Amino acid sequence: MVSDAPEKDYYDKPYIFHGEDKKVIATLQVNTHDMLKRVYNPQFKCATLTCVNGGYQEKKVWDNGRIRKLTPVEYERLQTLPDNFTEGYSDNVRRSLCGNGWTKEVIKHIFKGL
Repeated sequence: MVSDAPEKDYYDKPYIFHGEDKKVIATLQVNTHDMLKRVYNPQFKCATLTCVNGGYQEKKVWDNGRIRKLTPVEYERLQTLPDNFTEGYSDNVRRSLCGNGWTKEVIKHIFKGL
């Protein structure tokens, strides 16, 4: 997990904390679909990345008692891409590009069988 996430990625919204042992460690108290309110525990596997963004759609993670979006570099790492592979685009576009792709290691595995 990136420890130097920019302040702009943190949410200043009320939330309900569910406990350190839960995959969904907290729930944001915002007016949107239940799935978009989920805050994931960094000690568990990440939920599926998607190419949508805005409106609370980015994956959220618990970071030392605060809630924030995953950074573009974290999205890249989850997709087994090199750090800053999508550099040069806005953060929203970078997240979307990663969410719209397949994990590099899965593609390598599939092509081994061809």
